[in-house]
Amino acid sequence: MNETKYIALGGGIDLITPPRQLGAGKCFYGVNYECPVTGGYRRIEGYDKLGDTLPGSGPVLGVVTFQSQHYGIRGNGTDATLYRLDAGEWVSVGTLPSGRYEFAEGNFLATESGQALYMVGGGKPYELKGGVLTEITEAAAGAKYIAVHNNYLWLGFSQGSVQYSEVGDPLGWDGAAGAGEIGTQQKLTGLLPGTGGVLHVACRDSMQAIYGSSPQNFERRITVPNSSVKAYSLQSMLQPYFVAERGISNLEATQQFGDFRQLQAGASTEPLFTKDGWASRIQCSGLSKSRAQYRVFIDDGSGVYLSPTGTTTVKFPDKPQVMHSGEKASGEEVTIFGDDAGNVYRLGNEAESFNGEPITAFLTLAYNDLRSPAVRKRFRRVIWDIRSGSTASVTFKPDFDYGGSASAEALRQRLNFLLSGGLWDVAKWDDFVWSSPIMGEEPADATGTGNSINFAIHSNTVSAPHEMLGYQLIYSQRRLRRA
Repeated sequence: MNETKYIALGGGIDLITPPRQLGAGKCFYGVNYECPVTGGYRRIEGYDKLGDTLPGSGPVLGVVTFQSQHYGIRGNGTDATLYRLDAGEWVSVGTLPSGRYEFAEGNFLATESGQALYMVGGGKPYELKGGVLTEITEAAAGAKYIAVHNNYLWLGFSQGSVQYSEVGDPLGWDGAAGAGEIGTQQKLTGLLPGTGGVLHVACRDSMQAIYGSSPQNFERRITVPNSSVKAYSLQSMLQPYFVAERGISNLEATQQFGDFRQLQAGASTEPLFTKDGWASRIQCSGLSKSRAQYRVFIDDGSGVYLSPTGTTTVKFPDKPQVMHSGEKASGEEVTIFGDDAGNVYRLGNEAESFNGEPITAFLTLAYNDLRSPAVRKRFRRVIWDIRSGSTASVTFKPDFDYGGSASAEALRQRLNFLLSGGLWDVAKWDDFVWSSPIMGEEPADATGTGNSINFAIHSNTVSAPHEMLGYQLIYSQRRLRRA
């Protein structure tokens, strides 16, 4: 007698839990899929190149979107040049000291005309306002990090110094007029404005914070001792997210003492950062507000996408060196990154490929023993729940008994599905097909005998993302496993 069991997919990679205890919807291996907040697994969007390669030499030193325009920085001999993308061409804005750049956007005036972009890359900081690039000559040189917070411009020096401008004047750095300095006593690795008037100060061996609104009441506190924060990994997603020695962590506000408590948000992928050494190879990070997703990349183009519903890995053929997540004046979310060859790309924006190259994606789902690990089963069919806005081709292959089954090796099978249907007055016109279901149910053969089953899923296409939501197994119970 045949039985059925439905498995909802989701939860992401788990490299910590023993295989027999891993939830059937999770996975051992996931590359270029992500975990949507609605559940399931979705193949990621790709990226497209912006303009031609930046003039100059070496890697891209900084990228940013400001007032709906894209900017990039690249070395030019002993200096660097700031470029703006104008009608598909990179136009020089001005010369900067050579170095890796961080950015902060702010307004020190009462009107919108005061909106400006501030940047620093190891030399003097600069202001970009009204299309004019200005060196902030009164500030000290050598800062690596920058923030606009509580009507001050803040500079972070890796040696362990945080300096702030005169109140309301990012160009003024006279100590007698209110500018000043706060020591961190540790190597500094990042600055991040937080909620409640707090400026988070990331350090090599702790997470610190500066409280207060003026030099008269500024106070530095160590909020999380004995916790390293890797440079260029700090992002704000309601609270700070960053990479520590053991992987991705965050801070959660607590009522007790008004302080913070460290959480291991990315505990399921800890071996990547410890055994595989990713913690020492961080290059850049970003986020997606629309997907509630923290993203971090290492030096070979590999990365991690973390959302509230799970964590997966990604692998880009072009290696992100610098990244910026922002938005246009319309509120449209924008993430751009620069690579080691001088190119700038926009991530997402419905990109169907890696700048023209197919997106190769893998999932190796957890084994499923249907809550009866000692009972042999005859697996017959699997019905996949798939939601797609594309004609992507996906293949899958079943496996049995944690790879140790003596059953005949199953063949890899192809799932071909059409554009999904949509809801009237909800779906975007031309993105769905008349008379098609909202979600596809794709039956396929899964013949084999074993105590447990799992599936390896693969796609390699230039296409819009597809979503794997779950699967229904059709099987029959056999005998107990012999001792």
